[in-house]
Amino acid sequence: MRRSFSRNTGLVGLLLASALLFACDGSTGPAGPAGPPGTAGPPGTPGSSGPPGSSGAISWDSADQINVEVQSVAVPAGGGAPTVTLSLTDDVGFGLRGMPASALRFTLAQLSPGQTGSSSEWQSYITRSSGGIPDAQANAEGATSGTFADNGDGTYTYTFSQALTAYPAGPAFDATKTHRLGLEIRGGAPANNAPYDFVPAGGSPTFTRLIVNNATCNACHDNLAFHGEARFDIDYCVTCHNPYSIDGDTVAEPWGGTVDMKQMIHKIHNGAELANGYFIVGYGGNVIDFSGIEFPQDVRNCTTCHAESDPTVPQASNWRTVPNRDACGSCHDHIDWEAGDHIGGVGTDNDESCVTCHGENAQIANGALRVDVVHTIPEAVASLAFEYDVVSAVNTAPGESPTVQIRVLDPTNPNYAADPASTAYDINDPNGPFQTGGATIRVNVSWNTDNLGNVDPNDDLARPSDSGAPFQPFSIDFKSGATNVGGNVFEKAAAANQVIPTGATGSGVAYLEGHPQVDLGSGPVSIGVKGSGIAFAIDDPAPVARRQVVDIAKCNDCHNTLALHGNNRVGNPELCANCHNPNATDIQRRVPASACDTELGLDDVSIDLKRMVHRIHAGNVGVCGYRNTAHDYTHVVYPGKLNNCEGCHLAGTYYPVDPTEVMATTIDAAPGTNGLDGDRSSLLDDVAISPNSAVCSSCHTSDLARNHMTQNGGDFAAGKDETGAMISSGTETCQLCHGPGASVDVGVMHGVGLFQYN
Repeated sequence: MRRSFSRNTGLVGLLLASALLFACDGSTGPAGPAGPPGTAGPPGTPGSSGPPGSSGAISWDSADQINVEVQSVAVPAGGGAPTVTLSLTDDVGFGLRGMPASALRFTLAQLSPGQTGSSSEWQSYITRSSGGIPDAQANAEGATSGTFADNGDGTYTYTFSQALTAYPAGPAFDATKTHRLGLEIRGGAPANNAPYDFVPAGGSPTFTRLIVNNATCNACHDNLAFHGEARFDIDYCVTCHNPYSIDGDTVAEPWGGTVDMKQMIHKIHNGAELANGYFIVGYGGNVIDFSGIEFPQDVRNCTTCHAESDPTVPQASNWRTVPNRDACGSCHDHIDWEAGDHIGGVGTDNDESCVTCHGENAQIANGALRVDVVHTIPEAVASLAFEYDVVSAVNTAPGESPTVQIRVLDPTNPNYAADPASTAYDINDPNGPFQTGGATIRVNVSWNTDNLGNVDPNDDLARPSDSGAPFQPFSIDFKSGATNVGGNVFEKAAAANQVIPTGATGSGVAYLEGHPQVDLGSGPVSIGVKGSGIAFAIDDPAPVARRQVVDIAKCNDCHNTLALHGNNRVGNPELCANCHNPNATDIQRRVPASACDTELGLDDVSIDLKRMVHRIHAGNVGVCGYRNTAHDYTHVVYPGKLNNCEGCHLAGTYYPVDPTEVMATTIDAAPGTNGLDGDRSSLLDDVAISPNSAVCSSCHTSDLARNHMTQNGGDFAAGKDETGAMISSGTETCQLCHGPGASVDVGVMHGVGLFQYN
């Protein structure tokens, strides 16, 4: 992506330079009296007309962004060759002249209503061969094919190469149907595709097909771009990716070579779950295999993409109102429609009968087979009935065992809006959701809120030196022994050996996590509930909350509901940071002869949230988890752009930190033979990376990048003292160059401000 440079910036700079230049001469004193009028000069010569473009337009290749607007499309009666008029402007509104015809391509498609229960469908006029099959695939027409004119003022006209009735595989022209023109520009700055709907006979289109919008796609993908980064708009994509367009190289596959948008996109996002897989043979014979793609949330979340509340996509409800073989079979590809193996052959000849069982008003089985009902996630519905609340945490001074009060509320209770406290659960109810065998409910206590490193310099907690995960919080289990102090507020004290360490300072946090269990028809199921917590003072005058750098709503753009560790930890990065802190690694799970050992080896890695999450999304780490299982993320392909820091971060929270205020990240918790010779309970033998380098090297993995970091004070072999303070011969100076407004500002260099949907 190109960096954006505003012409206003250049203009302001010029004016400022001029002001400084004239200011150097000092004051000129008061003006003198007016002089006598001079003699008249000779008459001027007649002027001549300026060159094309003298109306204020500038050269098209001077723009950093090209804004395209289609002004009109005129189709002669009977379907003659259309003439398009369009305008190009830069980011401050100047017209752009001089674009060559070779840079411009057009698509044109006609929309027809669905037949016999199928979806409405686009069909392209322009086609080409694919895999040796003539006219198999929709195509674009280059502006060198027809008649192209640059009007010199930022406007252009193009007349297609032939009448719409002359394209050999195009639809039968109907002047009353909705048509869509799209275009792409290559060889210059990024340009929008300007999809333009019109009716050749005149008037505004009344029949449309607007299913998904760009903002929905880019919530996860940041800046969706394909085919050489010239095609960005979903409404442009469908002019080619429609039911009449196939990949001729895969026509013999079970999916018949389809690249129809509704089939292709569903197959791509559900690739790993398909019975037959899915791949496309792209430009230059490049095979693109989507068969291993894992959607980062439950694939039943249809409304993640189909946003019915968005008025710009009036047909977004088609996913549940227009069931048909193409759309449904794209994910349910195990069904052989031609063999009639779906409910005794129903729906094999056409799609008309699909609504009988699956339509929005279907009454078969009391509506249980409606698309929206079938795609409902029972666990997600059940989770709406639980809300965690940490009421208080006391006895939190150094050396004390904290006492914590909690409650669990029911937001689905009719009384919740008026009196939330009245909806609290009795978590001690033997028949309730928190007393089944697999239910969990506990409070994690961590310190301090500067780093949540859970340090214990005086060894008050007597942590074992040769077992366990390093520097974890301690937990208060509320499943048993909790006292109802009234109103279903439950209180429990930490065990006598669970104390705030005598060397702790500042503030700490108490976070409630765990999962109730609910019987959804086939026995108890663990339900994910968003974690919640409060800060408490250790020696601060008042509690100081931990800094927030990530917005969970941004995580959920891709994950919908971020839930990990068996639904114990849900929807709260601050909860995650209690365990995933700068002093923690996965050494506990690096067990000889385990699956982790076999797949990833015995060398532990950091599970510090800021390093681990960056490395997971960059696809360059393997982490060992519960029961010594290996989680290999080296195959991960992040669906967004790694340089878009605000895809996850709150604005401005991705800049270098003060290395004296933020802990270094431990990468080896107990050096020695398989971690057995070191001391996991002590920081003195830890090997760590300085804090900024720990984050930046998660994505910037080259030797050159590492050398740059070390040359500027980064340390990949730092030590720690018992308080967690870094021991290093250098001091990171990242802020000097990469801080806000600095010469290589992180936000500018990553192009964060250029992502439209942040």
